[in-house]
Amino acid sequence: VELVGITGRVTSPAACADGTPIGAEVAWMASTMLSNTDLDAQIERLKRRENLSEAEVKALCAKAKEVLSEEQNMHTVPAPVTVVGDIHGQFYDLLELFRIAGECPNTNFLFLGDYVDRGYYSVECATLVTLLKVCWCA
Repeated sequence: VELVGITGRVTSPAACADGTPIGAEVAWMASTMLSNTDLDAQIERLKRRENLSEAEVKALCAKAKEVLSEEQNMHTVPAPVTVVGDIHGQFYDLLELFRIAGECPNTNFLFLGDYVDRGYYSVECATLVTLLKVCWCA
């Protein structure tokens, strides 16, 4: 299963809202804390509209950075695939899409980007898609 769409290069050291750099300690947390069981639990919590803690999001960002830096920027996506256009922070529409099209890893998705802005739930959308990427494509 390939979830494509969260791509890019890290051009400067990332920092959290409180100014704490996402560094070696968070990367260590990501590698030790984020098992598939943890990721599955976080996905289910988000789907129940429960927020993740800042520490969980920091660890997820570190793990996503690890996964994305090791993969190529072009992927072969096996058919059949559900192509997803702009989400624009519409979290409930994203959940409805998974309800109709199927859940990962039973359905292949190709996300084209534009996860945030306009909608009230941009953070939730970006977090869920990132969780799915790390869980099923790492």
